[in-house]
Amino acid sequence: MQRAAARGAPRGVPGIVRPPFRAAVRDALFLRCPNCRVGRVLDRWPNKMLPHCAVCGLSFFRESGYYIGGMIVTYALTIAIVIPVFLFSLLLPYYDALSNYARYGLWVLFALPLALVLMPYSYSLWLSLDFWLDPWQPPK
Repeated sequence: MQRAAARGAPRGVPGIVRPPFRAAVRDALFLRCPNCRVGRVLDRWPNKMLPHCAVCGLSFFRESGYYIGGMIVTYALTIAIVIPVFLFSLLLPYYDALSNYARYGLWVLFALPLALVLMPYSYSLWLSLDFWLDPWQPPK
């Protein structure tokens, strides 16, 4: 058990070795299963999550409402991108020529598609980070 703990295995879960943090984030960005790193997480774009990994059988739904955290990650990433772009746009010379309604419309047209693009990666990142913090085993 000491060897497993030295390799990064979580306490109380024998046989599961936690992947390195960078590998967990990389696998999340490639939308791969956090356990086997081969199976896909999404069935189709933008956010149709598969119920389990087709390769190793790991369940992607630990409990009801599990991906609310993924929605929060999507929101945070969208805001982290929109606010700097908004602040940069204030420096552009033509920005004052637009009416307030036109500005709001442009920001909605920018933020909504951005959130849809970030959504699958946020859900996959949520799943991978949760698996990295508290790994669970696929059914046998």
